[in-house]
Amino acid sequence: MTLLTWPVFGAATTSESAATIRQAVERFVGEQNPNHPTPADLRLGGPPAGVQYPSCQRLELSFFGTGDPYSAQTVAVQCAKPVPWTVYVPVRIVQSQKIVVAAHSLTAGTVLTAGDLALMPGNAASLAGTPLSSLSEATGRTLRFGTVAGQPITQSMLAAPIWVHGGNNVTLVAEGDGVRITTLAQAIENGHPGQSILVRNLQSGRVVRGTVTAVATVRVPF
Repeated sequence: MTLLTWPVFGAATTSESAATIRQAVERFVGEQNPNHPTPADLRLGGPPAGVQYPSCQRLELSFFGTGDPYSAQTVAVQCAKPVPWTVYVPVRIVQSQKIVVAAHSLTAGTVLTAGDLALMPGNAASLAGTPLSSLSEATGRTLRFGTVAGQPITQSMLAAPIWVHGGNNVTLVAEGDGVRITTLAQAIENGHPGQSILVRNLQSGRVVRGTVTAVATVRVPF
């Protein structure tokens, strides 16, 4: 637990305002996360304006929750003297980053090219899904849903890449007990990463089932 304390100047006052506590939390988060975005990107969930707390000789602040600075967490603000009290303030640092968006309206089934995509600043934490941070992550992938211009592209919106195409030749790999044998085969169906598909061994003519482990590569049990 990270702890920060400092005296409250002007302690002769009979109460601590919500503004004073918010300032203390902003300072605390800033000192614990020196690389966090500007203060405008720090969102506090309290305390409500107008609320007054008993005066305090020294505030003690600590993070209460996850250690990830960009996830929702809570700062505990505690006072020991002269009157003990504690208030919990939800905080979130909004991390702005470049995310992949649609450069124009796209229909479902589109195989994405670099011209279909653009990078724009955005708040990844606010998206319902895992955003992409580079155009290469989406280029060549198939769009599962239609989009409008400027809409963020997330992982769930993309179909799994096809590493093996039905009718094409693939490398058939058999491994086990320190032995590795490779031969040429023909894929009978398309295959995504980790998918089990049928291939025909071109040497023996046998049809076997294997797992797609890389582009144009299928592994079978030894």
